[in-house]
Amino acid sequence: DEAITLLRDALQLRPSGHPDRSLSLHELALCLSNRYDSQGEVADLEEAVTLGRAALELYLPEDPDRAVSLYNLAGDLRTRFKKYARMYDLDEAIEMHRAALEVCPSGHPDRSSSLHTLALCLSNRYDSQGE
Repeated sequence: DEAITLLRDALQLRPSGHPDRSLSLHELALCLSNRYDSQGEVADLEEAVTLGRAALELYLPEDPDRAVSLYNLAGDLRTRFKKYARMYDLDEAIEMHRAALEVCPSGHPDRSSSLHTLALCLSNRYDSQGE
């Protein structure tokens, strides 16, 4: 809870146009996602998705940090799919993982995590729809 409070304060110090605003949004989204995992408060998950989207809008397509934000947002969308069984969340998670893989070339340290989680999402889709 303290980390989230401090990250909210940091975000206030990085207004729109600040070069590190995307990092603050990403880190706050990550902490909210972690708190959702431990406490199950749906509002934390929803805010994590919203902040993750906002962070992604600020990254340039070729920015290597974009891959981590794509991966984390995809994870939050998959978590939301598991909670509500809304296929559009899972479909978007799959899109995000594929986009992360485009930014992570072969040999990139984050590539294996994206491949693994994309496979889990595709398995979830098959289990839900048979495709």
